[in-house]
Amino acid sequence: MQFSTEVIADFAIIMTVGGLATFIFHRLKQPLILGYLIAGILIGPYTPPFSFISQPEVLEAAAELGVILLLFGIGLEFPLDKLRKIGIKTYAVISLIEIAWMFALSFVIGRMLGWPLIDALFLGIALASSSTVVIAKVLTDMGKLKDTSTMVMMGVLVVEDLIVVLILGLVTSIVDVGSLNVIDLSLSIGKMLLFVVGSLLLGLRFIPKAIDWVNHPETGEGQTEHDEVIVLAALGFCFGLSVIANMVGLSMAIGAFLMGVIIASAKSAHRIIMLTSRIKEMFGALFFVSIGALIDITQFQVFFLPALLVIATMLVGKIIGCGMGTKLMGYDLSTSLKVGLGMGQVGEFALIVAKAGQDLGVVSSFLFPIIGMSVGVTAFLTPYLIKFSYRIDPVMLSSHWNQIKTRFTHTK
Repeated sequence: MQFSTEVIADFAIIMTVGGLATFIFHRLKQPLILGYLIAGILIGPYTPPFSFISQPEVLEAAAELGVILLLFGIGLEFPLDKLRKIGIKTYAVISLIEIAWMFALSFVIGRMLGWPLIDALFLGIALASSSTVVIAKVLTDMGKLKDTSTMVMMGVLVVEDLIVVLILGLVTSIVDVGSLNVIDLSLSIGKMLLFVVGSLLLGLRFIPKAIDWVNHPETGEGQTEHDEVIVLAALGFCFGLSVIANMVGLSMAIGAFLMGVIIASAKSAHRIIMLTSRIKEMFGALFFVSIGALIDITQFQVFFLPALLVIATMLVGKIIGCGMGTKLMGYDLSTSLKVGLGMGQVGEFALIVAKAGQDLGVVSSFLFPIIGMSVGVTAFLTPYLIKFSYRIDPVMLSSHWNQIKTRFTHTK
């Protein structure tokens, strides 16, 4: 009974402080994720005298549950037909250019700081994706959702998430094997591809029909008076595939993401998105507050300077990588710079990556707080970077760019 009471008290504290953070940061017009992280740090076990959490292991479970529901929600937003319509080839090229660039930068930074190879690898995965939540919120508030640069960013964000989910699954599978030889690497890649392709082929054939039948047994369309039935069916499929993914040695988050993509193809997908949105938001808040609580700020003096270096790497790397990729795909310089500046933040997915490395016990203890601090600082800077990108005179920018190209040509 005492344990149950302590767990309930912990959840009460998390939800109360998280709600207060939401209110304050909404009024301040700052990203809510920043408020959640700060709230988590304040109530976490590493922040005396505010250590209100009595059962830290419950935070681990809450964070894991939050990851599954967040990835399921992301998958629901990406039905396969939508991926075909966004011009995925163009955005895939931009994404691959900037992800390869961020991996190279992360490796260099990791080596400079004397980090083990696995820490540099997980840093590269963490920095590969930007924050869909933060970017969408800022651009919505600015009324820029129909701009060309916004469409490019949204397309790149979709592809980024897909690539990073696959990379994370591959890396966690390899790390779990504990070897990097060619045979084990091939087996890990094959296992992941078999799981992904098999899940999609079988899932798309049966699950959307089952979801539509549950929504309306006769026609698969319309409204049902029992919303809980369709929600429970969708979440049952989500957790089921998550468990199967874990059983075959992959991350549960990958199973949740794939099930989201599968269910997104159902006729009633929009209804599931609406019905599960509040659940996703609640557990999303729970995830971010829990992540903040798990950041050990007693190591502040250890991770502060490396975190600043990581933040600078992210900002410069995204401006160059995303900007250069956008320019190479034929967009003008102004659009390219808006994309580069707009994508310059460490996304919430980075926290999932750091948590995965921590759960596997393969990353150093300092990596988690470094990424946590980087997420918070770059989320805070994003609105100012995007607004700055719109104040730059495109005519003057193009003029300077042409002068640079002319000088470079003459030098050659």
